[in-house]
Amino acid sequence: MSHKIAIIYGTRPEFLKVFPVINQFHLQNKDILIVNTGQHDDLLSKMEESFDIKPDFRLSVQSLDFTNSNLIAKLINSLSDLIHKENITKIVAQGDTFTVLASSIVAFLEKRKFYHIEAGLRTTDIRMPFPEEYNRRVVSLGSDVNFAPTTLSQNNLLKEGIPSDKILLTGNTIVDMIQYILDKENIEIEYQNKVFITAHRRENIGKPLQEISQAIKELATENPTVTFEWALHPNPNTRKIILDVFQNEKPENLIFTEPLPYLETIRKMASAKLIISDSGGIQEEAPSLKKRILILREETERPEVLDCNCGILVGHDLQKIKSEFYKIWDDEKKFMFKADKNPFGDGKASKLILKALLQ
Repeated sequence: MSHKIAIIYGTRPEFLKVFPVINQFHLQNKDILIVNTGQHDDLLSKMEESFDIKPDFRLSVQSLDFTNSNLIAKLINSLSDLIHKENITKIVAQGDTFTVLASSIVAFLEKRKFYHIEAGLRTTDIRMPFPEEYNRRVVSLGSDVNFAPTTLSQNNLLKEGIPSDKILLTGNTIVDMIQYILDKENIEIEYQNKVFITAHRRENIGKPLQEISQAIKELATENPTVTFEWALHPNPNTRKIILDVFQNEKPENLIFTEPLPYLETIRKMASAKLIISDSGGIQEEAPSLKKRILILREETERPEVLDCNCGILVGHDLQKIKSEFYKIWDDEKKFMFKADKNPFGDGKASKLILKALLQ
């Protein structure tokens, strides 16, 4: 019996990580069903368009009235109906969202094969980040193959008792994605007199984000010839906290932008001298773009970025953000990230994943 393979995603970061795999299927003329659950609808549709991807199914599960539990229930119902209707036998998902959790639960209960891209990321606290850490740990239990992006992730899975024959070390598909974009768009890596900033994580909402904003305000004021570009998140809560700090006084060299299309984000990061962010995805992208990153988090489930000295954890501590900025800013040896080897792989992850899925 031929296997029907479905790749399922629901958010913008997931799409970025699965696109290289979808692209490999298309390059080799192999069939794959593309399912967008609609967990992040508007941003995601724009991204699909920019990469010429048309999903076979859009489930449109999101609603602003939902609790997390409602969302999971709706995802499980919709995905269960779909895999029976289409007779899907292999399910592929990436990362740690509710889309991934629901996909893995449905696969397990309906006795379908489940393949987890980017398996084995861990922090030490099941509630940090919430709910992603819980989702990751649960998903690993039922996966038929865990595609580990790094040896550290592979070791995390082994420590949890996941059998070694259910783990495949592939590298991270984001490296494939960045290489694809740099080549396709002819983007050069430069070190202009600019800082690129994002901040949106749930754990930073509130006082931490106020402190981060104050640190950026002081840095911009103290460095008037440097351009600080802050790409805001659509979440109205995060925007209000950030913009309130600048209500009475905003340095002219600080620019706020609306959420940027992904290609534009890569362009901005490729030309910046330094990145300041709490984004997990940007931590993985920084080494491929040869940039140092100040990480606005207390801990990271991507310690590889710290081990290779590309990233520095600064949390939301105003003094630490500023002191680490000044340590790096004027020293070419420090702001240019150079490593013999990208900690997240060599850009061949999607080929290895395709091969495993077709076996």
